[in-house]
Amino acid sequence: MERREAGIGLVEILVILGLLGIMAGSAAPGIHRISREWALLGGARVVESSLFWGRTHAIAANDSLTFIVDDNGRQFYWQQPDGTRYDASVRRMPAGIRISSSPRKPLRFYPRGNAVPAATFVVEGEAGIYRVVVSAQGRIRMQRDK
Repeated sequence: MERREAGIGLVEILVILGLLGIMAGSAAPGIHRISREWALLGGARVVESSLFWGRTHAIAANDSLTFIVDDNGRQFYWQQPDGTRYDASVRRMPAGIRISSSPRKPLRFYPRGNAVPAATFVVEGEAGIYRVVVSAQGRIRMQRDK
C-alpha cells in the first residue's frame, strides 16, 4: 500500500503562477488608465477648491483677489490687488496635468463674491478634459468633457 503525502505538486504550483501572471498582466492597463483618470480629476479638484478658497477669502477679508495661472499652465496662485502674491496659495498641477486654457485677463473675485471676467479653466491630461467654470456671480462648477 502506497502512502501519498497531501500537498501541492510542482506542476500545480506552476499552473497557479501562470494563471496569476495572466491575470496581473490583464489588470495592468486598467490600473494605468484609472491612475490617469484620478490624476486628471485631482488636478481639476485642486483648481476648483482654490477658486472656492479665493472667493471665500475675498468675501471674508472684504478685499479683491486675483487668480494667476503661469504661462505653462502647471502652476497657479492668488495675489492681492497691489501685486503681492500669497505664497501659501501656490499650487502645482499633478504630473501630466495642466491648465491648457484660461482667460487672457486674470480672474478676480470681489468682496461681494462676484467674479470678473466670467471664466472657464480647461484642465487637460492624457485621460481627457475637465472644465472649471466661474460665472459672473461667482458660482463655481466643474464639468467633464467626453
